[in-house]
Amino acid sequence: MWHSRPRLCFSPGHSRGRLCHLDASVDRKIKRFPMSTTLKILTVSDLHQSRVLYDQLRQAVERHRPDLVAMVGDVLDATQNDRDQDPSKAECAKHLAGLPCKEIVFARGNHEDEGWMPFDIAWEKTGRPLNALHAEAFRFGPLVIVGFPCLMGEDTFFLGPRPPAPSDPADWLSPILKTYGSASRTLWLMHEPPRGTALSEEEGPLSGNTEWAVAIERYSPLMVVFGHDHNTPRRSNRWRDKIGATFCMNVGQKLDGPLHYSVIEAAFSSEKPSLPAKMKVTSYPYKQSSDVR
Repeated sequence: MWHSRPRLCFSPGHSRGRLCHLDASVDRKIKRFPMSTTLKILTVSDLHQSRVLYDQLRQAVERHRPDLVAMVGDVLDATQNDRDQDPSKAECAKHLAGLPCKEIVFARGNHEDEGWMPFDIAWEKTGRPLNALHAEAFRFGPLVIVGFPCLMGEDTFFLGPRPPAPSDPADWLSPILKTYGSASRTLWLMHEPPRGTALSEEEGPLSGNTEWAVAIERYSPLMVVFGHDHNTPRRSNRWRDKIGATFCMNVGQKLDGPLHYSVIEAAFSSEKPSLPAKMKVTSYPYKQSSDVR
């Protein structure tokens, strides 16, 4: 039996939860943002329930003190029975919910299947809102993040009561763009790579989605962050590429460490949803930086 408990998100100004529908956005206002502000976002993918990587993620968050942590899929691992894994999925939820940052958002990976149920139940007990994006936008002050679905694996447990996303990204991106305008082109999270970059394999299950590449070419977001292919960026020692004017990033992952992640600094000139005036990203452990804008 699949997990039927509604997943709750929260609207600003309300203490009670509301269901997140497909065309709805998760709009978070922790505090009033100043007219000019710089936000720091730490992104990471493919932790695969590795205690080494979970521990190193906490160290990275304590070191960089990001405002928001973006988990870009496969925080869990579906290849083993949970009883044989350390940490368990419930322990993973407690670990991530305890990270010292204002917000955490998730994009689904192919390993977030039925194991999401014990993760979700344990997360709810922490009292922290679970921002599990599926063809949805998340607003944090002036920053708008778009979370893409994952076309691989079983998404029933991650979705809860929400319907599956339409096969054409334009069908669900259009309402988000209508709501947030150009701000919704700031940062896109997608576990599966857009097909055709140097950051994933040319063929096979790690090569990525043509649909994502088409959406990027059509809407030209400033940055997309993905994972799924752990090895290509590490083999080539290359973690960045471009599709048109869009900065594409996959820092890879090594399950026994050191942790691969990135830190994005986005400077905004308004408290309203907008594109950042400046945007910079630094990859770790490469310790290389690039100006996105």
